[in-house]
Amino acid sequence: MLRHLIIRFTVLFAVTILSVSSFGTANAAQDMTTAWTDEDFASVRLISAQTRTNGSDTLRLGLEFELQPDWKIYWRSAGDAGFPPQLDWTGSENIGDATILWPAPHRFSIFGLETFGYKNQIILPIDVAIPNPDQPVSVRLNVDYLVCSDICIPASANFNLDIPAIAADSSASVASNQAHQIEKFVSRVPLRGTDLPISVNSITAQSGSEQPVLRLGISGLTDADVSVDDILIESDLRAGFGMPTAVSQPEGSSSGLSYFELPVFGLADGQSLDQAALTVTVIAGPLSIEQPVTVGTVKSLTASSQIGASPADTTSIWLIAIFALLGGLILNVMPCVLPVLSIKVMSVINMRAEDTKHVRSGFLASAAGIVTSFWLIAAALVAIKLAGGSIGWGIQFQQPLFLTVMTIILAVFALNMWGLFEISGPSELGNVANDAITDQQSRGRHLSSHFLTGMFATLLATPCSAPFLGTAIGFALAGSLFDIFLIFTLLGVGLALPYLAIAIRPGVARLLPKPGRWMNVVKIVLGLALIGTAIWLLGILSVQIGFGGAIAVGGGLVAGSLFVWARSRTEKLRPRFAFTALAVTGFLVALFAPGFAKPPQQATVARSNGQLEWQAFAPDTIPALIANGKTVLVDVTAEWCVTCQVNKKLVLETSEVARALGADNVVLMQADWTRPDQEIADYLASYGRFGIPFNAVFGPDAPDGILLSELLSVDAVLDALQKAGAGDGAKIAKGGA
Repeated sequence: MLRHLIIRFTVLFAVTILSVSSFGTANAAQDMTTAWTDEDFASVRLISAQTRTNGSDTLRLGLEFELQPDWKIYWRSAGDAGFPPQLDWTGSENIGDATILWPAPHRFSIFGLETFGYKNQIILPIDVAIPNPDQPVSVRLNVDYLVCSDICIPASANFNLDIPAIAADSSASVASNQAHQIEKFVSRVPLRGTDLPISVNSITAQSGSEQPVLRLGISGLTDADVSVDDILIESDLRAGFGMPTAVSQPEGSSSGLSYFELPVFGLADGQSLDQAALTVTVIAGPLSIEQPVTVGTVKSLTASSQIGASPADTTSIWLIAIFALLGGLILNVMPCVLPVLSIKVMSVINMRAEDTKHVRSGFLASAAGIVTSFWLIAAALVAIKLAGGSIGWGIQFQQPLFLTVMTIILAVFALNMWGLFEISGPSELGNVANDAITDQQSRGRHLSSHFLTGMFATLLATPCSAPFLGTAIGFALAGSLFDIFLIFTLLGVGLALPYLAIAIRPGVARLLPKPGRWMNVVKIVLGLALIGTAIWLLGILSVQIGFGGAIAVGGGLVAGSLFVWARSRTEKLRPRFAFTALAVTGFLVALFAPGFAKPPQQATVARSNGQLEWQAFAPDTIPALIANGKTVLVDVTAEWCVTCQVNKKLVLETSEVARALGADNVVLMQADWTRPDQEIADYLASYGRFGIPFNAVFGPDAPDGILLSELLSVDAVLDALQKAGAGDGAKIAKGGA
């Protein structure tokens, strides 16, 4: 039974003897390696176990990765995200088929995603066929690989390695100095074939009341004196398999087998595992085996436990769809949408004098812009999810580049609203401009402004989280790719419903006052509103890149705006060109300033916020605090989350709530998600949340926590404090006896 292990250890011993003996003979063994290709996150090189072909029809190479801490590459079956290294042998000579021998990987679990790969150092052994064993080998290898940590980065490397047919020095060893290192990783490649030391003897699919599972019976564990660490399943089906769990021996089953169950995810409705061909890799300490199997009889599934259920198995997709529509609709009146209200108002005012057809098409174009922007957000989140990264609602506001670009756009919109872009130059230039505008309108380009208005409003609305929105977003981001696109489409439709309503009844737009001089005043006011929004974004930016960096961005915007104003004050062509160039320079300074700014340190100590004293975010300490009789309020917030700020001002910092939160047995714990933070992202995901605000109350009577709505109310907070065991303070604050 242990024949394979004995053979493997014999090979290792022989290679070791070759390596050791090389030290006693000059030039007995040589290095056979390329130079390292270095990246910030990994170093890669190609090595060979052989210094010459020596008449062999196979060449063993090794692709060696030295990965920085917390970075990983992927196994041949990456799992729910990522992809393995891709090899391109174009340009190689005397090279046939190449086979990667994949060492047993590690499992990485994050946000419900299961991926498989390697950390630290890994050598992927590669067996390459040599068509003409008597000729030298010229290796020209291009490697594309994906390396991931908190983010995923694609990289590539090119290697040239020439292996002679016969060594110039007859005393040189065939085995290179790298042969031993390659064989160390060959020993980690799962065993295959017959008469394996451990093997899968039975495999069936079971459908329980809650979760479909795959049950395996494995023999030989006792004799080999190993225990199972992990079981990996590969198949052509679009299904995922979770971590194995040891279970008791089923009644009437064969003795001598150890049984394990793996949860099954992602099969389509009606799809079955019956007679499915799978490849099972069992990892048991230093021993691993790979075995093709065929699933036996599959029990019929009930309607309540079908394989492929979404993360919210008991939740109707239609109910989630209603939540998405309501969440998008309510988003129109959330505080963070108020800064873009000016854009909506101006679009309605400008269409007041237009005919019904143009009013309808304009609002339909705005609705299309909203839905399209939600599709773009969904596509970006899907890309991040496939790459194994963190996803969440409003996370683009954590990116300094996004904030800077949005700030510049707001400033430009304000300048345009104030008429500083009106063409007032020579008549010839004006005629050209008028002709161009007429031509664009004849092509239907007048709709583009309405379309972009919808897209821009959506981008600025995403920091908000409204009632029903959090439930829908959590369902989508924890579900399949179809779930993400479905829910985000419905969210876009919900946000666009007011536009669609006016498109259906365009006469509503005609109820607005007739255009006149008053519109100039409105434009000034609304332009100031846009500038106010830009200043708000600069405040968020200062948290991410520091106050000095935000000042540099603001200074660039002010300089650019002044030169735009100066350009509008002259009709001479040369000064206009000069002021245009200077304005562009100012905006470029604003755009690139964050790249030269030094981000401030994250706060790790307690801080005061008005009437409240907040402790630094430390979720691991919550159980100990509860054990000491404390009640803990967790608040996940961000500078870019307007709803979070409204919750604080209108609820948490009111006298009633502040009095209850100031009790001796209440601990306030705050997490600042203004900048990306993996710990906070993981914490939110553990509660099925992917956006903020997030508030929860923990206490002796509620150790698992009471989750609060995205929009807080005084009664809801006081009720949660009382239920969690905060004592009489919350009851008295609420007005109880």
